[in-house]
Amino acid sequence: MSKSRRKQVEIVDVTFRSPHQELSESEKAYVRRKLQKLARFFHKIWTLEVTYELVRGQHRVSVLVDADGQKFHHDETAHEFRAAVDAVVQKLEHQLARYKERLQKRGRTSREEVIETALAAGETAEESESPVPNPTIRRTIRVPLKPMSLEEALLQAELEGASVYMFHDADTDRYCVLVQVEKGVYDLIEGMD
Repeated sequence: MSKSRRKQVEIVDVTFRSPHQELSESEKAYVRRKLQKLARFFHKIWTLEVTYELVRGQHRVSVLVDADGQKFHHDETAHEFRAAVDAVVQKLEHQLARYKERLQKRGRTSREEVIETALAAGETAEESESPVPNPTIRRTIRVPLKPMSLEEALLQAELEGASVYMFHDADTDRYCVLVQVEKGVYDLIEGMD
């Protein structure tokens, strides 16, 4: 029996900064292993920046994460190096989980309802033999549109698993809709003036 494995998320770059003392290779390996936990929240983590300082006997570890175009930061101080690393990774996991939950909740409540409503309306229109004299709007769903690039919108659509994703294209200053045709392939609908 074969187990299905999740796709390994790519961590592109890990940068270590330590103004006073260089981290050993075993310490860097420990940090990399712990940071790998963050990869489960995103399709691609572009950069991870780790800053380490030893201040008055306290180990201060700070981590900056750039994942799917979003930046997250946290720092922790502890008596031991590994305890500081564990604490900062745990806090970042919490931040990332809350962020992803908000994205999914926002996407599910607005975009998926639009799809379900459109599909339901299409089914009832096909089933009824007599045409409806005046079309009506059953409900209005408001979707907050954040200006973003097309690339960022594609990443967000993939992250949310949305088959329809509406956004404001910051490059063309137009409202656009991505419609998933198949896994990883989208049609782009641009609003015209």
